[in-house]
Amino acid sequence: MRPSLDPRHWPVTLKVPLAVAALMVLVGVVLSERVLSRLDDTQERHLRELTQSYLDGLSSAVAPSILRDDIWEVFDAIERAQQLNKSLRPVEAIVANADNRVIVASDPRAHPVGAMVSSSIVAATGRETFRFDSGADRAHARRDLAYPGRKVGTIYASFDTRHLAIERQDVLTALILTNGVLTFLLATAGWLLVARMMRPIRILSDHLGSARETDVAPIAPDIVATSRGEFGRLFQSYNTLVQSTAERQELSKRLAEEERLGSLGRLASALAHEINNPLGGLFNALATVKSHGHIETVRVGSLGLLERGLIGIRDVVRTTLALYRTDDSRRNLLAADIDDLGLLVAPEARRRGINVTIVNSLDNSIPLPSTPIRQAVLNLLLNAVAASPEGSTVALSAAVADRRLLMEVRDRGPGLPGDAAALLTGAADARPLNGGGGLGLWMTHRLLVDLGATIYVDHPEEAGTCVHVTVPFACDEELAHVA
Repeated sequence: MRPSLDPRHWPVTLKVPLAVAALMVLVGVVLSERVLSRLDDTQERHLRELTQSYLDGLSSAVAPSILRDDIWEVFDAIERAQQLNKSLRPVEAIVANADNRVIVASDPRAHPVGAMVSSSIVAATGRETFRFDSGADRAHARRDLAYPGRKVGTIYASFDTRHLAIERQDVLTALILTNGVLTFLLATAGWLLVARMMRPIRILSDHLGSARETDVAPIAPDIVATSRGEFGRLFQSYNTLVQSTAERQELSKRLAEEERLGSLGRLASALAHEINNPLGGLFNALATVKSHGHIETVRVGSLGLLERGLIGIRDVVRTTLALYRTDDSRRNLLAADIDDLGLLVAPEARRRGINVTIVNSLDNSIPLPSTPIRQAVLNLLLNAVAASPEGSTVALSAAVADRRLLMEVRDRGPGLPGDAAALLTGAADARPLNGGGGLGLWMTHRLLVDLGATIYVDHPEEAGTCVHVTVPFACDEELAHVA
């Protein structure tokens, strides 16, 4: 059923008038039935009384004539009775003998003298002495003529009742018109009353609905001033709620600003920590070269330490730039970008004896920025390589389904610790790792979340960690600036 035809979706301003109309129709039907029933009883009672009076007079007039076999006197009695009872509108009268043969009839051609009384006339009354059906064109009556000790004849009479049927139809028409007018007036009054009652609800509903698209706006003071009773108090409470919401929003902005400054402080602290660690080693290596640079093995080892330390500082700087760069240039993600990640992590993987496999199902340009995705997945791969034991495999898979980019990074290491997983997924209880580490996980989280991605960390039964990343195509916004 369509919502427009489902009564559950109809507005109250329509339901109430329809309910009033339905109730009025029901009341009208019941009242009309009672009025028509009472009218039928009244018509039948009056007609029965008049018929009995007609038959009383006719039977008194024809009984002696029947005993004398005076047919003309019987016919004359029928004529006089019809003239005296014109208001009863007699149609025909038949006087029959004890054998039910016609003695005299008001219409001799239809009922010849000596003929048997028609079975339809006999059946018209049946076992009753009077029969009248409401709305019928005729009523029928029968009177047995008795002489002390025996039956001498029967009078059959029929009367025109079309005027009664017309009267009944007129009453029914008047009832229908009256009930229709009353139903329309009451339904209209119900609609006006409910519309007036629902106006404050509609005002409140409009303000609540607009809050989904714009800021919550208070109800105009003039509307609040003209509202009385419960709705006046409701509007005042709503405006108080709007004011409280605005104050909370302002407080949230201040807290967000403080949180931003705090994030900058944590970022600066983390950067200082990440850079300070290799710097200490670099200075030690430099001092060693100065003191013992003439020894080849010492010189080679110190230069290697210098190189690795500088590479670590470079990676930290590159990650920070990728996250906070302010240029608007962006390029869609290509299948080659995923393949390049294997080349980028290959040196580190070979050094640790790790095998890296990439299952790349991308075949076209993906409407997602390539730089943040490449950097985030590269961080995940480097973490997986660092956590995996020698000789194991780190697997990366990339595919597209339902306008979403699906990526998985799987390793066979000891498993990502809970606090590190919380930092990566952005859980509410996430806290910086002990010693100031976890910058790469935090940056990876920021890179992906700014794209509208979801991150899920799984720990398979066969050991290791599997990081699931889902990035929807619908996110077409530029990377947010957090600084």
